Amino acid sequence: MIIKGKSLDVLLITDEHTEDEDQSFITNKDMIREGETFFSQSVKDKLDGLHARNSLLFPVEMDGEQVFQIRLPHRPSLALCDLATVIDRAGYSVCVLDNVRTLPWRYEQLRSIIQQKSPRVIGISTTFLMVSSYIKQLVKKLREMAPDAKIILGGQTVRELSELHDCADFAVFGEGEVAMLAILKSLDGDRDPSTIPNIAFLDDEGQLQYGSSIEQGIMVEVPGKPFKARVDEEIPIADWSLYGRNRDGVYSIEFSRGCKYNCFYCTYDRGMNLRSLDSIRTELVRNAEMGITKYRVADANFTDGPGRYKRYPHDICQLMIDLDLGLQWSCYSRVDDMTDELADLLMRAGCFGVFFGVESGDDRILKLMRKGHDVADSYKGIAIAQKHGLFVHSNFLVGYPGETRESYGNTLDFIERSRPDTVTLGIFFLPLRAPVNGPQFKDYELDGFGLNWRHATMDSDTARRLVAEGTSYLVDQGLVFGNEFEFQGMMSVGFSANDVQGILKSRSHKRRSGLAVRKVADHCPSWLMKMAEQNGRDVREMELVIS
Repeated sequence: MIIKGKSLDVLLITDEHTEDEDQSFITNKDMIREGETFFSQSVKDKLDGLHARNSLLFPVEMDGEQVFQIRLPHRPSLALCDLATVIDRAGYSVCVLDNVRTLPWRYEQLRSIIQQKSPRVIGISTTFLMVSSYIKQLVKKLREMAPDAKIILGGQTVRELSELHDCADFAVFGEGEVAMLAILKSLDGDRDPSTIPNIAFLDDEGQLQYGSSIEQGIMVEVPGKPFKARVDEEIPIADWSLYGRNRDGVYSIEFSRGCKYNCFYCTYDRGMNLRSLDSIRTELVRNAEMGITKYRVADANFTDGPGRYKRYPHDICQLMIDLDLGLQWSCYSRVDDMTDELADLLMRAGCFGVFFGVESGDDRILKLMRKGHDVADSYKGIAIAQKHGLFVHSNFLVGYPGETRESYGNTLDFIERSRPDTVTLGIFFLPLRAPVNGPQFKDYELDGFGLNWRHATMDSDTARRLVAEGTSYLVDQGLVFGNEFEFQGMMSVGFSANDVQGILKSRSHKRRSGLAVRKVADHCPSWLMKMAEQNGRDVREMELVIS
């Protein structure tokens, strides 16, 4: 049981929410929707009859008619599982609820738990909740439902946006495990919150205060400077038994935190905190005993170890090979890491795909980004990975400061020549806390935030047009568009990695051949039944949380 006893110490919740215009990594969404199949009421009724609360089909309006569209629950949250693990280990009762926005019945489950268990603390991960207005609205609703509970915000969004620092009772910046336990001790009367590093809190008068931040891991008021990884904090072995989800889905696992590189557009923490091989072995074996064998490695870049341990990824792959647990996984990688030896190890360890942040096909832009690789490295890395049978997804940004139509044309040329298996072409996202917002780029006169910006060589409206034009051109040249999250979603409802590749190729082919039309199906195809059956198991695991 996840909830122990009559009351609850900590309730942890999250979801994924990015407004359409903020989907920087899914800018080909219009192309995706062109070939999408919608379903009639009769199909919805059939699925509901077989799998109550199947949560797969949700109503949308199309041409004035109500039809139904597939919507999958998002993947289990590693951030919440790590928090739940250390909270449980410290002797507090804890419950995890995800999809509180995506699934209406899940939100009702949230209300029920609050009414029945009166949690002392409600923690919200904002890692994938990227819309500040929604976060504020959620906190307001939680205060109405649980006026006596203390609310804690953590995750990337609250750290990035100072407007959220006084939204809840506490805000945590950076890794949350140590801070969460310190906050619980402060609520028990055993610690002054002002002594807790890297948090914000409301004092007794409701005024915003910051805890001790001697370490430079927070940098709350220093735009343009990256955050630093906490290399002195243990990365816990995530205890997924605390998390009510179907074990056949795709789970996140992390072998390190932080990144040793300094790409100027990126907000990942700088520096690397590594786990021991013994810790990784314990987690992989324990998870396999629960039936968890599919993973998305959450490391910022799995395939390059720090200077003190360059062969770290090689040794992890060899560990996976020796354990022989039948693992399937994918990871972020860099093109300049890829060698024949490493690609062979990745394949033998169960890795089916690597996701390269190539970002540009122009050497001048790559230097401005401080990527640390050049176009020649990109050609070589993609070719080596594909030679060894790895699926290659490559991401590209349009509109970075210094971008021109000429440099953008070089990127299109690179994509067409290198031909990764799938591509994402998205407009540059301007963060607040990345080096690109610092003094090094003052000559480019950057203005704006997120996906709405302008600078000396381009603005976001122009970048959007270029993305649309480039997407159409590349599809016509036979390139396949997709994104890494589709793999996780579809593999969690019964499809194999090869199945997903086939679906993405078929979708792009339909667009290229003019067959991509929206249609409403009156029958329930076998693949949808398969998805509903698999998802039904996931739903049952979720519902056990309050049984």
